[in-house]
Amino acid sequence: MKVGFVGFGTIAQAIAVGLGTTSSPDVNVEHFHVSQRSASKSASLLSQFGASRVTVAAEDNQPILDSSDLIFLCVLPEQMESVLSNLTFDPDRHTLVSLVSTSKLDQLVSLTSLPASRVHKMICLPSVATHDGTCLLVPPSPFLNTVLESLGGCVQCATEDIMTKLMIPACLMGPYYAILKNNRDWLVKMGVPVEDASYFVGRTYLGIAKDAEAKCRDPKGFDDLIEEQTPGGINEQSIKNLDKLNVFGAYDKAMDGILERLQGKGSGDV
Repeated sequence: MKVGFVGFGTIAQAIAVGLGTTSSPDVNVEHFHVSQRSASKSASLLSQFGASRVTVAAEDNQPILDSSDLIFLCVLPEQMESVLSNLTFDPDRHTLVSLVSTSKLDQLVSLTSLPASRVHKMICLPSVATHDGTCLLVPPSPFLNTVLESLGGCVQCATEDIMTKLMIPACLMGPYYAILKNNRDWLVKMGVPVEDASYFVGRTYLGIAKDAEAKCRDPKGFDDLIEEQTPGGINEQSIKNLDKLNVFGAYDKAMDGILERLQGKGSGDV
């Protein structure tokens, strides 16, 4: 399989590194053809895998398509229409996967003249580079599901609306880091050395996340983890305290705001 990237920022680099290092026997990328921009990231990929597996294009993106089967579109939303309008796709060869957050499937079909069955949207986080990410894909595709499972996991969405709603937890990555920072800063105020505080908080939340991952295939898994907290214990009390402070309600409102913005119905502010 020959893979092309039109636009090569952080997410594109993460996907390429993940595909290039996967141990999946079902996924074998023979060659990457990538945009020069950003120059530091394309140079890094070339350095990692060598010229035998990576070709960095100049300003023209058409050679990327001419040399690739699977195309990842990773440009900024305001660039998408002009970029696609200057490219010629092969309807019998190319499969397009757009990571442009605002793109719509019907718009992508119109701009590329590809069959709808060969046009997809995808969302992921940079953790796919280490095969720890979970991708969102619409519409479903057995071929792409196999490819994306090699990056850590894949949820195939029946509609764009479902994908948009599933994007919300991924938009809480920043708040998650803010919680870690809050925990660290509180410990420092309590006199804990900052190095110890940072290390302990990061490692503690990693262990918690692993417990959640082990149960994530079970629809009641998270409920079970909550119920496992010792009755009358500190963790149970922490849940009750946060509930009294309406922290979980605030999260609901924040997620509603994100959804509003993603759907183009408002600014997202609460």
